[in-house]
Amino acid sequence: MNKLSGTIPPEISNLANLIYLDLRINQISGTIPSQIGSLVKLQILFIFDNHLNGPIPGEIGQLWSLTKLSLGGNFLSSIPASLGNLNNLSLLYLYGKLSGPIPSIDLWRNILKEKSPQCLGNISSLQYVMMSHNNLSGELPPSNCNLTSLKVLHLGRNNLKGAIPQCFGNMSGNLEVLDMEHNNLFGTLPTAFSIGSALRSFNLNGNRLEGKIPRSLEICQRLEVLLI
Repeated sequence: MNKLSGTIPPEISNLANLIYLDLRINQISGTIPSQIGSLVKLQILFIFDNHLNGPIPGEIGQLWSLTKLSLGGNFLSSIPASLGNLNNLSLLYLYGKLSGPIPSIDLWRNILKEKSPQCLGNISSLQYVMMSHNNLSGELPPSNCNLTSLKVLHLGRNNLKGAIPQCFGNMSGNLEVLDMEHNNLFGTLPTAFSIGSALRSFNLNGNRLEGKIPRSLEICQRLEVLLI
């Protein structure tokens, strides 16, 4: 929380033992250097709320030790599919002013376009996925159901279409918040909610869903918010 300016130098790759890099809330500009992928011991990378632009380098996908990655509040684009390699990631925040195609993950209030990400399902350790308030299109990939550790899934206020994969109901053992309001989803609600469901908030308001409310919702005894 300073007023640092300038760019991130390629020589950052010399910090080979770095575990925690926090440059958040400054005035850093330019692009993220590809050399950052050399910091293979890095576990936490926070560069949010700066003035960075350009693509997120694919080399970030080489940071296999990362557990937390936040690049939000910048002007980044072209999120690489290599983010799906970050199998230890539990938090990925890319909120802000992103644009371009996206293959992944917490993208709250961006200007994202193209289709819903396919590689999310590769990161089974993810607990929080937020991609609300974007321009995401396409259908929800069933591979998202591989996110067995997921607690919060926000996909509201996009242009997603198609049916909700029935396997979403199978995720309710850990899933606490499911929000896909104001999209173009159609078909029926997921029916396979699990016994002992952790679901507290279920919001599918503002779509084109039809059919009956599934009786399996009665299993969700922790449910506090139901908007359909």
